[in-house]
Amino acid sequence: MTKQGVFRGLPTWLTVWLTVAVVVVIWDASMVLLRPHTLPGGKLNWLYFPYNLYITIDLRYGDMEDSFGIAQAWLNVVEIFIGIGALIMNYLRKPSTLLVTLVVCTMTFWKTVLFLLMYTKLANGEDELGTDDPILLIFCFMIPNGVWILFPGLSMWYLCKDILRRITNGDSHGKQN
Repeated sequence: MTKQGVFRGLPTWLTVWLTVAVVVVIWDASMVLLRPHTLPGGKLNWLYFPYNLYITIDLRYGDMEDSFGIAQAWLNVVEIFIGIGALIMNYLRKPSTLLVTLVVCTMTFWKTVLFLLMYTKLANGEDELGTDDPILLIFCFMIPNGVWILFPGLSMWYLCKDILRRITNGDSHGKQN
């Protein structure tokens, strides 16, 4: 039984998402920042072999000169540290976990929206995809990248709702009925 007025932490689904996100973003950022070692033929490619297909679809990942991809990888590093901070704060049951988690989910959401916009006519990036095969595009590009909009979006919705409820009720510690 928890004490009344003690922050109970993030819901399990959000903690799991945040944990998975940190691990996957570490993998993704390191893939880009450690190129050419992570590319086919590189000494670390065995850790990144799923990217061997992905770089044939998303040409930015294989292009070591693509400044947007490199900048995004550095943003991933910032996102990793904030995500780890949110997980530590959640473990310590700090009420400010909600705000820090909202920040990292918002960063992830909008970074992914920007990333996907880079492949549209709006950004003159429609030629940055290496295939027009609808199956490959759906299963190897749209769905995997869509996850990074869906889960952060749901997390943002939940966190905003919870923070507003706490403000309205004057409940900063998360007393739940």
